[in-house]
Amino acid sequence: MNLEKLADRVANELSTALSDLPEAERSAILDIVRQAMLDSATRTHREMKETAVICCGPEADLAHKIQEQMDKKRDMLIANLMAMR
Repeated sequence: MNLEKLADRVANELSTALSDLPEAERSAILDIVRQAMLDSATRTHREMKETAVICCGPEADLAHKIQEQMDKKRDMLIANLMAMR
């Protein structure tokens, strides 16, 4: 679910539940909840990204090394083919 849609849904439900409060207080509460949800999603995303980098770091390095070797061999093949002209 899109976080913005979720935040709007929660805000609507809270607005209904807090309908007896003055508008200023209700707005402040909704802003706090909305910001808390966004902060939570941002922090979770950052932590998951860090975990993925730590977990897959060696494989990513290996993939780069393989790509470098493939590039070198391709360049050598092109050089040899151009020399044969």
